[in-house]
Amino acid sequence: MTAFADTLKQVAARVPETQVLIVMGTDGIPIEKLVVRPASNLESVAAEYTALLKSGVAVAGDTGLGQLQELTVVTEKMTALLVAITPEYFLFAGLAPGALMGRARFALRLAGLALEKEFI
Repeated sequence: MTAFADTLKQVAARVPETQVLIVMGTDGIPIEKLVVRPASNLESVAAEYTALLKSGVAVAGDTGLGQLQELTVVTEKMTALLVAITPEYFLFAGLAPGALMGRARFALRLAGLALEKEFI
């Protein structure tokens, strides 16, 4: 099992509302994924959110706010949480409605710190 897969399984164990977890680049290409609750469109949703992610990264940089660390999008049917691993790589979590966001953010932040060494 890779460090990526092991880390994603640890996050899923800590965050019961997890539907999908993906380690991905800002180009939208997944490096590793863990589908906990299969749904037909979760991977395409993650890919589409990379456009929003790119905009957020650009705005943060262009305005002098520094690097984007986290992006959250809440809809009726899903919460998408993207947490930076490096400036080019992010963890994407698709969470069920009602997810405990504090716990999810903490688990993803720890996972990002653990995976950072894989990219350096």
